[in-house]
Amino acid sequence: MHSALRKIRLVIFDIDGTLTDGRIIINSDGTESRFFDVQDGAGIKFLQRAGIEVAFITGRNSKAVQKRAEELGVRHIIQGAVVKLEAYEKILEITGMKDEDVCVVGDDVLELPIMRRAAFSIAVANAVVEARNAADYVTERSGGRGAGREVAELILKAQDKWRDILKRYTDGGKQ
Repeated sequence: MHSALRKIRLVIFDIDGTLTDGRIIINSDGTESRFFDVQDGAGIKFLQRAGIEVAFITGRNSKAVQKRAEELGVRHIIQGAVVKLEAYEKILEITGMKDEDVCVVGDDVLELPIMRRAAFSIAVANAVVEARNAADYVTERSGGRGAGREVAELILKAQDKWRDILKRYTDGGKQ
């Protein structure tokens, strides 16, 4: 496995197409809905329990995304990021992290500038070809369909932290 994964301390996820399947449902009252995968949420919690920060950067503004971030305890979220590189730099400033600490997960050309900056970049299986070609790793699972969980396991296994996560559940420990 790539040595950069062992040093990751921050995972930045795009939302639409990465932690969702990319569909945006506009309800008759004008509100938006998105589908989030429960396994992705568990993966995010596993990263956090292992001491790895998680952040969200998204180009759209959505109450559903804000609510999901709150549910998962994701403290760093930037919505309406027209220029994702500016949002990336802001998150680095807030967290005190450097490029070599970061893994970026995306699905489209909008993420290319931050994928190129991060120590390790991941494209989801259904990402556009440009994102897949730029990525250090392409998930087997699609955005919104467990790709986030796959990312979490990949990093945690590379850092020899996966067994500790499993131990909580196999030894009857507190979840």
